[in-house]
Amino acid sequence: MSGEPNKILIVDDESVIRELMIDILSEEGYSVEAAPGALEALEILKEDRNFVLLFTDIMMPKMDGIELIREARRINPTLIPIVMTGYATLESARAAVKEGAYDYVLKPFSLSEIKIAVANALERYQLANENTRLLELTELFNISENVATFHDERMLLDYVLKAALNRVGAERGSIMLVSADGTSLDVAASIGVPEEAQRDRVQIGNGISGWVAEHGTALIVEDIGKNPDLKEISRQLKDASFISVPLERKLSSNSPAAKPSSNGNNGVLAVLNVNRKKSGGHFTEGDLKILSIVANHTAIALENVRLIDDVKDAHLATLKSMTLVLEAKDPYTHGHSERVRNYSVMAALKMGLNTVDVETLRLGAMLHDVGKIGVSDTILNSVEKLTDEEWNQIKLHPVIGYDVLKPVGFLTKAHLRLVRSHHERLDGSGYPDGLTGDELDDLVRIIAVADTYDAMSSNRAYRRGIPPDVIVEELKRCGGTTLDEKVSSLFVDLIESGEIDQFARCEPGTS
Repeated sequence: MSGEPNKILIVDDESVIRELMIDILSEEGYSVEAAPGALEALEILKEDRNFVLLFTDIMMPKMDGIELIREARRINPTLIPIVMTGYATLESARAAVKEGAYDYVLKPFSLSEIKIAVANALERYQLANENTRLLELTELFNISENVATFHDERMLLDYVLKAALNRVGAERGSIMLVSADGTSLDVAASIGVPEEAQRDRVQIGNGISGWVAEHGTALIVEDIGKNPDLKEISRQLKDASFISVPLERKLSSNSPAAKPSSNGNNGVLAVLNVNRKKSGGHFTEGDLKILSIVANHTAIALENVRLIDDVKDAHLATLKSMTLVLEAKDPYTHGHSERVRNYSVMAALKMGLNTVDVETLRLGAMLHDVGKIGVSDTILNSVEKLTDEEWNQIKLHPVIGYDVLKPVGFLTKAHLRLVRSHHERLDGSGYPDGLTGDELDDLVRIIAVADTYDAMSSNRAYRRGIPPDVIVEELKRCGGTTLDEKVSSLFVDLIESGEIDQFARCEPGTS
């Protein structure tokens, strides 16, 4: 190994052996210390964790070499023990190997035996270190690759926290996000954290996480009990050893996603906290380096997710505005898309659909008529009966909408299917593709009924809205033939109870 010489600890109750070993190994360029017994050796190892090799006699007073190896490897798991003994037995050999001994040196030993034993042990140490480093680099590379694939902030943070805890062997941790105004931290992801603590809001500057966020500096603590100043701000942390690392902003302050906070803290996006080593030990500088790398990649990914969300929101706002502008041209259809959205989401929630489907309906229904941008205003606002040619123009709007929205990257196939197929009917009489039966999924069936209900209940230029009792009869007649029977029955129940009226004005599932 390059740099500082490898450190070797000699443990033997015979001073002659200790002095001989020190002379032999020092001449070879190693840094050597010695202890007369196991208890003294453990104290040395606790103070200095940089020892590579441990030479120990087996038979010693108070604590033998086998037990020393066991305790020493708890302090320093990478330590390589070599046993020295004057009377090796099969039983002692098995015991030493079981505790991690790498080799045996029989007393009296020769100079060459010691040199060979050390050379072999260091070769193993270097190989193990290289393997460990390669494994770490591979795992960190995989983590950095994976975080770049997330487009959902919550999923990103959940993944990062699990990966971070696993990588440093911790049982408990959290990621706390800096609030929009930059004055506080809120738990966004947690593992092993008590439920009441998950709801805590920490002011910037208060507590360990608040201090890290304020200063943009990582903290690693082996034992908080030995740090009175930290213990004072720790909010009574139960775990003595912990690491807190800031996720620092990477984007330029001129970037749209780099929004300044009211307290002037533009540097920190979040704080990653890890506590409680599975081994019961304390966190190391190596753990801190790993978490700092993870935090660095996560900060980049988090800003990218937020930037994508900003672009997505801006794009979506444009599309929604397009729909509202279309409806504003005709007072009779004003609010149609919003009401269809509300009715669709209401039906999905009543039917127990999952969150993904509900949110797909929420957006798809809002955009379902955007294709009317390609239909003449004269035809859309006509008070006269449409000619066949004009009706054929109207029937093109689902395809136009589909074509307009297809290039929008964040819209899924399910969104596009709602736009294209909201006029399809179970018996194949709908348009534009004449789909039938099982070709219509649950979301299309819901929006078809919602769109039909709003068309019947709303005033039009050529007629007044149809009375509720007539709509009920029409839904009963169409349920199971052109419209889905289950969805139609749900709308009938809501109309008859009067509950549906509230959804014309209020979007369900929003606070």
